[in-house]
Amino acid sequence: MRILITGGTGFVGGALKQFLLAQGHDVVILSRSGGDFQWDVSYGYIDPAAFEGVDAIVHLAGAGIADERWSAARKRELINSRVRSTAVLYQALSTIPHSIKTVVSASAIGFYGADTGEQECVETSPAGLDFLADCTKQWEEAVDQIATLGIRLAKVRIGLVMGANGGIFPVISKPIRYYVGANLGSGKQWQSWIHMNDLVRIFNELLINSSLSGVYNGVAPEPIRAGEMNKQIAKALHRPFFLPAIPGFLLRLVLGEMACLVLGGSRVSSAKIEKDAAFSFTFVRFEEALKELVHV
Repeated sequence: MRILITGGTGFVGGALKQFLLAQGHDVVILSRSGGDFQWDVSYGYIDPAAFEGVDAIVHLAGAGIADERWSAARKRELINSRVRSTAVLYQALSTIPHSIKTVVSASAIGFYGADTGEQECVETSPAGLDFLADCTKQWEEAVDQIATLGIRLAKVRIGLVMGANGGIFPVISKPIRYYVGANLGSGKQWQSWIHMNDLVRIFNELLINSSLSGVYNGVAPEPIRAGEMNKQIAKALHRPFFLPAIPGFLLRLVLGEMACLVLGGSRVSSAKIEKDAAFSFTFVRFEEALKELVHV
């Protein structure tokens, strides 16, 4: 297939492009700059040539949730970068002649809320009530409009992405690597993670399998508690892990509302993608993923 990736210049987009090329697909990137084709979300513009010969779109565009502190302006930017970019894409698909049959859009497990405690979240679980959930819900509602055009639509609620050189793994392993690792809050938070290699395989499966549509959680089958994750990373890096936990109130002082990203957690199920697509994960348990992630 010829596949167009929006927001394809980031870590996930770059890895997905390489994987799809290796599968024999033709891949082009739609980006503000540096891609094969340009778009300007603020002006509602997409280069019409971007759609020529394209069979499917992977929609990844959106500002990074953890890149900046959540001021009121930043919150608006986080929502608008997702909702507006999707609205621009929808408008273009409504008006520009094309042969696109499939759209696979990124979403996030933040849909369920930043902290869902011990509850297991499945694709039919309700949206949470915090900012993270509201942002993701608005994003998905905008994406859902694409299905009204007769295009097969699938959404991937992505968990914590683990890659040796990108995603969340370098962030959480860095303090441990430098002997200053500590649990953030209780350490009992559930972490629903996924290795990058499995995530790109899920996107590929949703692109090529025409029987799949709707929402799928992009998480490994076995979530892990934050404290146990840190211990396993320390062991893999041959580092001690003995510093006292950083209390939640201190993290809230430093990070503000964004502290929910490290103090909260969710236990998310991968059962639907395994059942519907007979999908088999390469990395089921975190300790298995660590063998590929850690380069001491």
